[in-house]
Amino acid sequence: MKIDRRHALAGGLTAGLGLGGAEAWAQATSPRVRRAASTLTATSDDVVAFAQGVSLMKRRNDNRSWARQVRLHREQAKHGNALFLPWHRLELAHLERIIGRLTGHSTFALPYWDWQGDRFLPSWTTTPGLPLYERQRAPGANELDYSKARWATSRNVARLQSDDFATFCGRMPTGAGSVEAYGHNHIHVLVGGLMGRTETAAQDPVFWMHHCNIDRVWATWQALARRTYPAAWSAEKVDGYIGPNGENTGTWTAGQVVETRSLGYRYDQLYPFPLFSVASQGPAGATTRTPIGSTVYKLRAEARPGESAMRIVFPDDLTARLRAADDTVMISGVGSVAYAMDRRLLDRSLEIAMTGGTRTLALGSSPTFVHLGMMGDGSMAHHAMPHDAYAIGFNFGDEILNLAQRSEGPIAVGVAAEDLTPSVRRPPAQGRVLELNVTLTDIRWS
Repeated sequence: MKIDRRHALAGGLTAGLGLGGAEAWAQATSPRVRRAASTLTATSDDVVAFAQGVSLMKRRNDNRSWARQVRLHREQAKHGNALFLPWHRLELAHLERIIGRLTGHSTFALPYWDWQGDRFLPSWTTTPGLPLYERQRAPGANELDYSKARWATSRNVARLQSDDFATFCGRMPTGAGSVEAYGHNHIHVLVGGLMGRTETAAQDPVFWMHHCNIDRVWATWQALARRTYPAAWSAEKVDGYIGPNGENTGTWTAGQVVETRSLGYRYDQLYPFPLFSVASQGPAGATTRTPIGSTVYKLRAEARPGESAMRIVFPDDLTARLRAADDTVMISGVGSVAYAMDRRLLDRSLEIAMTGGTRTLALGSSPTFVHLGMMGDGSMAHHAMPHDAYAIGFNFGDEILNLAQRSEGPIAVGVAAEDLTPSVRRPPAQGRVLELNVTLTDIRWS
């Protein structure tokens, strides 16, 4: 059973009632408006309130302290599965209300930093002496062109028009969605410093503006089509959040927060960069292609103990069909890769590629922004996810034909966990499984 957008909204309007006596968050008649950081200055109301709020919270040692918010993310944040988006949405909304209460700016809304459109960090986060400046970032992070750096790292993206729930949001109990694996993670690693680790990321004010933009991407995906959410996911529970008076706000469910209006805020504009599929080119005069039959190849490779890289070699008949394919065949591939969840996976990037002879086609590049969680004594927990696994998905289409038809020998898909800090000399990450479904669909043009 699935719930549609109308049902999700109905649930969202009672989100504040929660399951454990959370405060009632009535739908605001004039919701807070989150605005682009690039449209604001150091003297804009929301920036002033943000700076004042951070300064006040850093001087406190109670539930409304900055340290308490950092600890919440360090110990309870959801990463690498389908709770990533709702967990962080609630984290942002609670911080907004705390800052609004502490500063008296009742309409305070967090700014969002859209690194794709606003390629550099705003000056009021990079100027020493200002309250939102953080010195612990990667060398050059305050001057970096993030759009250029991100695209130089990976061409994989979240497709706001076409990604389904599992592809975009992720899977349960494990499996990062495209918005997390191919957008969120890269920016954390590029900013670096405190942002480079889940246990410290929330200390940097840029963290909150980055996640506002991630939340905005989700809001756009939600608005572009009549999205449906699995009932099991909608019932998933999250808790531990702190309200504006320092109180525990009880238990929430994912289905209660799929609409921003239920939390009393909106964005000045939705994400303006949805990726649209390019129409396939067929015979002269043809405009429509009709599927007439398909074949699905289900492929799998498991790593042995001590193995990090994994590889799937295509069967001979699939390779032959790819090399003989013309415009009467459509190709789609959906894959996933999983690694053991432990410290060996820190500071790595999962590099997924297809090879044919000496040719290589990159299929995915995702830094492992892994949340291992923290023990009560401050030490790192062994794992923080069911089944002790970290997984991401990837996909491809007709673009693989160029590699297949210009190469000889076996065609294979492989993954390696590239070490981003080799000087640390950690043991290789332990691979788990690489899975791939390749669908070849015969079509008729008309």
